[in-house]
Amino acid sequence: MLNTLTLNRKKNAAILLLILVAMVLFFAIQRVQQRLQPIPVLAPASLAVETLTLAPAPFSIHVGYVGSVMAGRVVQIPAQVGARVMAVEHREGDRVEQGDLLIRLDDRELSNEIQRLRANEQRLRSDFDYWERQNRRNITLRQQKVIPENQLDESRRMVDSLQASIHENAEALANAEIRLGYTRIHAPFAGRIARLMTEVGDLAVPLSKPLLELVSLQAMKALVSVPQVDIGRLSRGLAVNLEISAANLHLARRIEKIYPLLDPVTRNATFEVCLSCGPEALPASLYPGMALAATVVLAQYDEALSIPHHALLWRGDEQGVFLFEDGVARWRPLQSGAVEGGRVLIRSGLKAGDRLIVTPDFRLQDGLAVAVPVLGEVSP
Repeated sequence: MLNTLTLNRKKNAAILLLILVAMVLFFAIQRVQQRLQPIPVLAPASLAVETLTLAPAPFSIHVGYVGSVMAGRVVQIPAQVGARVMAVEHREGDRVEQGDLLIRLDDRELSNEIQRLRANEQRLRSDFDYWERQNRRNITLRQQKVIPENQLDESRRMVDSLQASIHENAEALANAEIRLGYTRIHAPFAGRIARLMTEVGDLAVPLSKPLLELVSLQAMKALVSVPQVDIGRLSRGLAVNLEISAANLHLARRIEKIYPLLDPVTRNATFEVCLSCGPEALPASLYPGMALAATVVLAQYDEALSIPHHALLWRGDEQGVFLFEDGVARWRPLQSGAVEGGRVLIRSGLKAGDRLIVTPDFRLQDGLAVAVPVLGEVSP
């Protein structure tokens, strides 16, 4: 009985050993077969890119400069007669209308002179009337040979002398009245007083130091400085957008004139823009001397193709872009133009409807498989 149990145990152990060996051999064979099978080649994943469908749109080429607001007319007004300043009616910064009284000078001396000349005129005319009657009488008496010739000559000389004196007195009176008018200094045009250079009590000297400076507000202009290398790009009539921040003012104007001489120090050129030549009224907050920014529109295209600047690439000496065509990237050479606002004007090489790849990826190459995600189409 004991021998039978021992034999069965040995038999079971042998069976388990055989099963274990069989399993080891099975897995070993499977491992060898897996190693002998060829490794499958996986298809490369498509590169995800963003695209932009090209369409014509307005495109402008601009260049910016700086300048200043200038009065279209600046006049320094001097005294035309020597007299004491009696009154100053307006101060710096005051707005005045044409004909407004600005300064009043002492007119007492001239008023007295005018009164004297008018009194002298009455006396001379009275004497002239007397001697004219006397001369007519002497002519009659001489014809009758009642008086000698020298008496007639004397009356004639008196008439001629008095007539000359009346004419001379009239000229002096007219001159005095003109000079009296100069004692009232009026505004020759509407504007603003820029500088006042006299005060009450000062002695005004004719054609010497000006009494005040008046600037016109009805013919304001802008003077814009331009580097000499840019002057060839500008021409009369080009559109200019002006921004005067201090006056919160934006104006659309055109170049009126380009000055022929350069500044001897800066070597810059200057062009002029008329600020008052538009439909809108200029605000009272606009002052001569204010700084401004001028943007000149060098060219304007109603319909043009342009692309983002970062999408333009170089391959050696050739510039171009990658287009999305049938799931692959295609290199397209092109001719570009001006750069404005981060976009490049396209001269040739692209057409409306082309799908431009705008993803800046160094892995892009001609023929590379690419894919556009659902949200991968960007707006122009």
